[in-house]
Amino acid sequence: MRPLLFALAVALAGPALGNSTDPLPTLSLTGGAGVTVPKTGHRLLLTGLVDQRCPAQVDCYWEGMIRAEITVLPASGAAQQIVLCNLCDDGTRDATVAGLTISLVGLAPSTEDLARLGRAPLLTDYTLTVAYSPAP
Repeated sequence: MRPLLFALAVALAGPALGNSTDPLPTLSLTGGAGVTVPKTGHRLLLTGLVDQRCPAQVDCYWEGMIRAEITVLPASGAAQQIVLCNLCDDGTRDATVAGLTISLVGLAPSTEDLARLGRAPLLTDYTLTVAYSPAP
């Protein structure tokens, strides 16, 4: 039964992802620093982060929450705020803004590396990885 459900899920996801097997391009956003999306002139700025991932040295039954606030500065037009989140009510893993779909991919450093800092992490300690593509 599970292989059948998996095959069905893959078949349903296929058209939404397009026919390309190429991975989407990614960008790494460091807290407080802007990154320009190639070929668009849009800048993305990681302006806020809530990191509730499983703490270091703890066995958790869920991945924990990552909530990232990103300011999108289009090449022309007003700045817009988006929220990317894996497990919250006010954001999703994907957001469409300024003709782009931006998706949450991951967060670094690990909670183990953050624990080694010996202090509460700052926004500038984090690097958020996002994928991007033209909006449908």
